[in-house]
Amino acid sequence: ELKPSSGGRRPLSPQRSPGPGAMALKGAASRSKNVASKAGRKTNRNGHKVKKVFGVNVPLSKAGQAFANKGFCIATSLKGVPCCVPVSTHGVPYCKKCMARGDPSLRVVKHPRAGKILVAARDLPKGYRIPLWGVLRKKKDVKEKALEWAFDITGGLFLDPTPCRGSLVQFCPCPGPNETAALTVYSNNMIMGKKYGYWTFVTCQRLRKNWQVTLQYGSNSKESDDFFTERGITRLDVGTKAHPAPRRKDAPRLKAA
Repeated sequence: ELKPSSGGRRPLSPQRSPGPGAMALKGAASRSKNVASKAGRKTNRNGHKVKKVFGVNVPLSKAGQAFANKGFCIATSLKGVPCCVPVSTHGVPYCKKCMARGDPSLRVVKHPRAGKILVAARDLPKGYRIPLWGVLRKKKDVKEKALEWAFDITGGLFLDPTPCRGSLVQFCPCPGPNETAALTVYSNNMIMGKKYGYWTFVTCQRLRKNWQVTLQYGSNSKESDDFFTERGITRLDVGTKAHPAPRRKDAPRLKAA
């Protein structure tokens, strides 16, 4: 849940991330006993599809991504091909390129009323993982404006995604009163490296290309209302013709353009 606070967001339980690069390849190699399925696709002994990278079979999730805790980049291409390059650094589940530019399956666009927002760059399956990652800082080192998106992760540390262009969750718009969130929390555990950390979110429904990747600001609609009221902003529906947003089942039908 995203709870607004002048001192950062709610505490999370930190964990240490696995090592990048060679450690990931070594670890995956030790688990790479694979069998062929009836369809001819390779799977590991847990039934997960795999992608071969540098001679190592990397297990993939049902959404077609490498698992975030295996040390391989979880991004995918516009055709849905998993990146699977070893991660660049501790605390970020992306390779150097995807860390800098963001997951190619997502893109940031301008909204007529809500500034920059995040949309799907291709059709995304339910269960697609999108981490909010950023720099670990002490509260005194977090800029006041950055506290809007900073998370208190205990021990006096905050997760600050604002200086990281490739951390795309920070651009997720809040759904309006007649809309729903496309993302939900995957795990309440914060994964930490020495400099960076991340918190994983996941799509709770299938998203079509160009649809908005909405995220509730707070644990429910009322808390979202409070978030905007505290800032003197009227909460409005964010869906547009070019970039629709998922709507509530009880929402009134949109008028035909």
